[in-house]
Amino acid sequence: MKYEAEKLKEQYENSLWSRYLVILLGIWMIATSLSFSYQSNLMFWNDCIVGILLCIFGFLALDRNKNWASWVCCFLGIWLQASPLFLWAPDPITYLNDTIIGVLAIAFSILIPRVPEEKNLGDPDIPEGWSYNPSSWLQRMPVIFFGFIGWLIARYMGAYQLGYLNHIIDPVFPNGTLSVITSPLSKSFPISDAGLGALAYTLEFLMGFKGSDRRWFTMPWFVILFAILVIPVGFVSIALIISQPLIVGAWCFWCILTAICMLIMLALTVDEAVAVLQYLTNYKKYGSSFMEVFWKGGVSSGSQYDFRSPPIAENISKTFPAMTWGFNVPWNLMLSALLGAWMIYSVHMFSTNLAASNDYILGALIITFSIIAMAEVTRSVRFINLLIGLWIFISTWVLPGFSEFGEINQAIMGIILFHLSIPRGKILERYGSWTKYIK
Repeated sequence: MKYEAEKLKEQYENSLWSRYLVILLGIWMIATSLSFSYQSNLMFWNDCIVGILLCIFGFLALDRNKNWASWVCCFLGIWLQASPLFLWAPDPITYLNDTIIGVLAIAFSILIPRVPEEKNLGDPDIPEGWSYNPSSWLQRMPVIFFGFIGWLIARYMGAYQLGYLNHIIDPVFPNGTLSVITSPLSKSFPISDAGLGALAYTLEFLMGFKGSDRRWFTMPWFVILFAILVIPVGFVSIALIISQPLIVGAWCFWCILTAICMLIMLALTVDEAVAVLQYLTNYKKYGSSFMEVFWKGGVSSGSQYDFRSPPIAENISKTFPAMTWGFNVPWNLMLSALLGAWMIYSVHMFSTNLAASNDYILGALIITFSIIAMAEVTRSVRFINLLIGLWIFISTWVLPGFSEFGEINQAIMGIILFHLSIPRGKILERYGSWTKYIK
């Protein structure tokens, strides 16, 4: 216990510089409020007040016993990300300044100082019965990367919606992106929906940095929060994109690209969520209440230390495979995803009306479930495609709108998808008690 306390104190002292930088960020916000030519009084006072609050709570956060002040600074950073959207910042300089300072405020208040402090960092880091550590930095790097790419793309579309750009480029669908982000569906949101997406991707990107490589047992609440932001919110985002050709009548290249990023993030995140749920299920083993284990973490249930993961500085030939442990691409799932893409494309040749809507939705869902099933812990999701294949075959005779060749195409796709969804594919890793659910 004494050694643990000394390590935590050393961790606090080594990161004290970042708390001072939060105060400097507050001073920066006050200074830019006075030096920039604001076109909005609301944004002017917003930035002034946030700057003052960052100074106050940044100073309070210097006290190790006032970690709550660091969380206040974190939420102020999140508000700086959101305020240009809710207040419709009229100039791009304000938007850029607020979002960048918001990111830095979050990073310097809780990410770098590791607030809250994690305990039992010397415990084994591979979950019991697992063959790898799902919280390792190499496992989180692809999620961070795709979150960052999603952030940049969403910012680009948000910049047009907020009036900072006069035109937007779609390299695949002429005027497709413009049609989608200026559609009645998009305008029905009270704020820029692309800007809101950029906010979500920013949080996902930053949350990938939070916690040690033992966070699956040192801070279960945070991993669950991260999983909620990526998985359910990801499904909502994908559902909105699926609806575009039906409601708007156009495809958006940048939206599709962000959906692919989200799908990959989802497939790479779910294993860590499973490890946490396994850990919480057995909370009684650790001699604490569920809520205490959930919020404060506990001792490791791990059976071994992680000697398998290579150092991050190692050659890419060694680090890349470690980034994708728990995720592989069986031939049948790859073909299923391609079949979903063909189903969407073939709508223009073989289908009209209700049949076309059916194929648009099902094609996108086939791709979605195929990619999710590439994660070994969710391999059983492929059975949803089996049901979709059955419906595709039946819809040939039930739904109107298929041409003669369309009916043949539909029936063949249904039969192929049904059979492609049966093989499980290789399972290369072990997942403790979860392994029995991988069918």
